[in-house]
Amino acid sequence: MEKRRLWQRPRLRTDEEQGLERKATWLELFYDLVFVVVIAELAHTLSKDINPAGIATFGFLFIPVWWVWIGVTFYDERFETGDISHRLLMFLQMIPVAAMSLFAHDALGEGSQGFALAYAGARTLLIMLLLRAGWYVKPYRPISNRSAIGSCISIALFILSVFFPPPLRFVLWGIGLFIDLLHPLLTMQYFATLPRFSSTRLPERFGLFTIIVLGESIAGAISGVARNPEASGVGITALLGLALAFGIWWVYFDFVARRSPIPRVLSTVVWVYLHLPLVIAIAAIGAAVLAIVGSQGGPLHGELRWLITGAVSMALVAMGLLETVLQRGTDEPTHPVFSPLLKIAGGTLALVVGTVGGDLTQWTVLSFLLAIIVVQMAYGSYAWIISLRSSEGPD
Repeated sequence: MEKRRLWQRPRLRTDEEQGLERKATWLELFYDLVFVVVIAELAHTLSKDINPAGIATFGFLFIPVWWVWIGVTFYDERFETGDISHRLLMFLQMIPVAAMSLFAHDALGEGSQGFALAYAGARTLLIMLLLRAGWYVKPYRPISNRSAIGSCISIALFILSVFFPPPLRFVLWGIGLFIDLLHPLLTMQYFATLPRFSSTRLPERFGLFTIIVLGESIAGAISGVARNPEASGVGITALLGLALAFGIWWVYFDFVARRSPIPRVLSTVVWVYLHLPLVIAIAAIGAAVLAIVGSQGGPLHGELRWLITGAVSMALVAMGLLETVLQRGTDEPTHPVFSPLLKIAGGTLALVVGTVGGDLTQWTVLSFLLAIIVVQMAYGSYAWIISLRSSEGPD
């Protein structure tokens, strides 16, 4: 067994240039567990407050959670080491995320100051790591320095916000998050000079995060039954909710997760940012499933109907757009135009269900949405079967 070092300098990883396959580590999987808690808190809060303000709050709060995960994920992609100090630094990163989960259920109320400081703490730790990396790795220094400037402005706004009352407090959050999301786009020219990202590890990491948010649909179906076990047809409603989550899993991992983004900086950036509406939508599906299964049955009221249909629509459209920035091998069975358009069409049809389905029961709405997903699954299966027959050739 290789002797583990106590401390090791950051160095740019060149796995892709060396043709090495790289997998997520046990430490990263452990780190992801803390996000299970904070996402569950956000989803459960949404399930109890399904209205335009509650949905907007959910989406707004999901952004800083996702951005903290993105920052650490890409730091590990560039500078992961096997030394003990890296393990300790990852543990330190978990602490502010755990604090975010503690305040997430009331992050725009009494918990807003704690949530703001927790996010600022998570970003401060990451910036310290990036500056340390830039100190030892000169080619990375232009990125680390610019990232530090943008992030420090955002961090300052979040800290400053605790001294102001709402709604100004949340205006400062919005400006800070806008800066956080914008400043990486201003360093794209420098990313082009660095080694390529791993084509094996990054899709796996994003797939694992998608699994986390999909877990909310599973938990929502089960928790909904526990909340209202004697409701008429609750078992069928839960089964439809589980099937919907299974279908989203099928489509994402058949069409998106198995392929890496086109090895260009712009394609990779678009691939990363398109995952934000995707995971927000999937987590919202989980919240909607929890509310639907835990209800008394009958027609879905407008806001809950719009949440489930809108979330399915956004998930399908995001996956369709993601397909357009993925690499295509010579043996890729799906059509480069028809496959994304089929998902966008499915997303549009889900919105139609939300528009005209005011008198539809929850079973009917869920069945329509499931049928839309099944069409995507059937197309993927058909494409693979045709591809296999073509590769086998005539008997």
